[in-house]
Amino acid sequence: PLERRRSILELLFREGVLVGERDGCPRRTHPQLPGVANVEVRRAMASLRSRGLVRQTAAWRHLYWYLTDAGVAHLRQYLRLPPDVVPRSLQRVPRPAVPRPEARRAAATAAAGTHRARPAAGDRLYRRKDEGEGRVEAIAVTSGQGVSRPPPQ
Repeated sequence: PLERRRSILELLFREGVLVGERDGCPRRTHPQLPGVANVEVRRAMASLRSRGLVRQTAAWRHLYWYLTDAGVAHLRQYLRLPPDVVPRSLQRVPRPAVPRPEARRAAATAAAGTHRARPAAGDRLYRRKDEGEGRVEAIAVTSGQGVSRPPPQ
């Protein structure tokens, strides 16, 4: 019936994805569509799949149908929806603003309070052993200019 087919297509357009069991029992209803048999959902999706409007993926005992771009355009015309309405799977979810790493590090340091003090140059200094001598020499690293050694003493 047309009202069942329309409810199937409305759900598909609203979500962008539809899931159905691979169960051949004609009396079992679809869990998201009350009053609609699972077989009717599979047959409607087979029709859309043969026209290239949905893409089908099978996993274990379930079938997944994803709308294609042509399917979105077809259902928008069939359901008489405005062009600004898009399926939920194609909508962008705004992400919350993430603080910069420096701000997070400063906040964590202030909250901890028992953090070891860093040298004045921070992570720009490191120590290296010379191969010929057994002494340790400090080397300063400058950004973009390579390694520079302090003059001998």
